[in-house]
Amino acid sequence: MKDYCKILGFVLFAEILCLFISITLAFSSAAIFRIITSICTVGILIGLMAQAGYSIACADKKLQKQNPDAVKPSKPFLLGMLAMFPFQLCWIFLLLAKLGSIDGGFYRFYKLLCAPFLQVCNIICDDVTAQALPVWGMVVLQLLCWVPFAAVCTAYSMTIRGKRVEDVMYQ
Repeated sequence: MKDYCKILGFVLFAEILCLFISITLAFSSAAIFRIITSICTVGILIGLMAQAGYSIACADKKLQKQNPDAVKPSKPFLLGMLAMFPFQLCWIFLLLAKLGSIDGGFYRFYKLLCAPFLQVCNIICDDVTAQALPVWGMVVLQLLCWVPFAAVCTAYSMTIRGKRVEDVMYQ
């Protein structure tokens, strides 16, 4: 349970940090600044989620030495699912807003609740209503929801197997 709270803590920390970066760098509506900010915030999300997966895997690796059955094989999957849950939930609400089931103004809140993707949203559509969001934009935002999942699972799996990122990069 502690590990799952840790993942949510990292998600919250990434959210706050990315919101700060997005708002700080949002002084210009130029596309280049939006692209740079998007890269920074998504990179922060990837880095923090990978760090969470790494630190949990280090603790699990020590635990596994004492008791080989202590860690379930499904743990990285569950951690990844939990990491992407807030973003996925917001995306579902955004889809409902696009379809007209809830207020279309939810897109404004989506941008704030999914701060790592705020500038990506602004690149896709400057409007504040979900109805103006193109279908390809919804697909891009859905794919971005899977970024925390991939970062946590990859970092956890590599660490638990004893591989370091540096070893994989320089082979």
